[in-house]
Amino acid sequence: MRKLLCAGWVFAALPLFLPGSAPGQSSQDPLSGEVSDSILGFEREVFEYSGGGRRNPFRPLTAFNTGGPRFEDLELTGIVYNRDVGSVVVVADRTNSRRYRLREGERVGTARVLEIRPGEVVFAITTFGVSRQAILRAKKERGQGE
Repeated sequence: MRKLLCAGWVFAALPLFLPGSAPGQSSQDPLSGEVSDSILGFEREVFEYSGGGRRNPFRPLTAFNTGGPRFEDLELTGIVYNRDVGSVVVVADRTNSRRYRLREGERVGTARVLEIRPGEVVFAITTFGVSRQAILRAKKERGQGE
């Protein structure tokens, strides 16, 4: 009985050791004599997200950051207001004292200048795909308005 059982195991494992039985090659079945083509292939799944105007959750949140200074670090240092030619605002980054000259529509970091008024500037700040408005006002010098 033991010899019959061992012979069964050898007969069952025989196709694994026959020539031409490697994956991706044609092999011949020893019992039926038929040749079968077994091709191993891998297909990569591709996912597509149609969010209907919503942010794609598979994209990193930092993709919205343009790499400039944070709005909280900006300080309004000057406004050149001219309704005819176009106004210019000067803001400084408090962390490294770098200055930026901006006109309406220009960006610095995640902030975009919406409107320049005498004494204040209106910004649109976009963070993680959400926009909000903020106003920077010019500081009054001593002796003004007192």
